[in-house]
Amino acid sequence: MTARLLRCVALALAVSGFAVSALAQGEAGGAYCEPAVGTKYLYTDRGYLIEPKPAGASSLEYRYQILGTQRHVERYGQFLFDDGGDRWAFESNPQGLSKLWPLTLRKRLEVERYDRYTRNHAFVSFMVEGVEPIQVEGLSYSSWKVERQDRLEDKSTTSQTLWYSPQLCTLTQFTDSLQRTITLLRILHPGDRDYNRPVVRRHAKLYFSDTGELVK
Repeated sequence: MTARLLRCVALALAVSGFAVSALAQGEAGGAYCEPAVGTKYLYTDRGYLIEPKPAGASSLEYRYQILGTQRHVERYGQFLFDDGGDRWAFESNPQGLSKLWPLTLRKRLEVERYDRYTRNHAFVSFMVEGVEPIQVEGLSYSSWKVERQDRLEDKSTTSQTLWYSPQLCTLTQFTDSLQRTITLLRILHPGDRDYNRPVVRRHAKLYFSDTGELVK
């Protein structure tokens, strides 16, 4: 094989590799994806049931029940999953979160929030760091890694890392307030095996409460 032919082959492989990489990035990005009502997301230490949104709600709003409790939570944007104790509200139009979509490398967004009780303010920034493969139920899903930082008025900061899969319409992983990594284990739809089984959280793990079996 001549040197010229070798160079042509190498160039073709490089272009092909770039195209595949670009395709993967495009598939992992895309528009905002709403989680389907009735879907259950079971993570290592918690579970969520997606509920119907209130009438007239925007595309970024969603409502969920924390499984194993009677707590129902309404939030804006899927980077704000929590246990229902979040006292923060938006200072400005929460639809501003739509500017983060579609997720692309190095995109950054900052929003202002305030505590409903103390009226303290915080600036919350999101930075898209790239795509990483995350395993869920034995399959690998391209997940956008997003770094979140909250800067409070007292100059203190908190940080969180989130991995979002557009294909699954939810977070495949995220870190909690103790910087523990919480991973998505199961996705259940109505009619699936185990869908109707109750779950309970014990010792920072999620179990099926009918048998005591660890969710995995």
